[in-house]
Amino acid sequence: MSVSRPARSLSIALGILSTSGSAQTTANPAAVERGRMLFDQHCALCHGKGGKGDGPSASAMTRKPTNVTLMQKRHGAFFAAQAESAIRGTNPVVAHGAPGMMVWGAIFRARARGGEAAMDARIRDLMAFMESIQEK
Repeated sequence: MSVSRPARSLSIALGILSTSGSAQTTANPAAVERGRMLFDQHCALCHGKGGKGDGPSASAMTRKPTNVTLMQKRHGAFFAAQAESAIRGTNPVVAHGAPGMMVWGAIFRARARGGEAAMDARIRDLMAFMESIQEK
């Protein structure tokens, strides 16, 4: 499974643009809102509505879910490509950091009936939201 050229370019661009240290994203506000809805639906149970790793299921987990709002602060930039590969399940080392963690790329693909463009759009929206919640 490979990442399409436009999706890869967007991921690289998001990573470069996020190095400014700002918690604001350059993404379209509609994309951020669609991403927020995806995050609420698929990620908030573990990562929490605000992405701080404090979702309702977090206390039952052996390994605490990542506080995704600190990705930029910890690494100096929001690494959209790394986050995207974890979501897609294309990087087995990262795969959300713990064995058995949901990999949403396959679910997004199934919901898009195998359509790469629709799946890529969902992941871009999710990345836009995640970038928008990064702490300075």
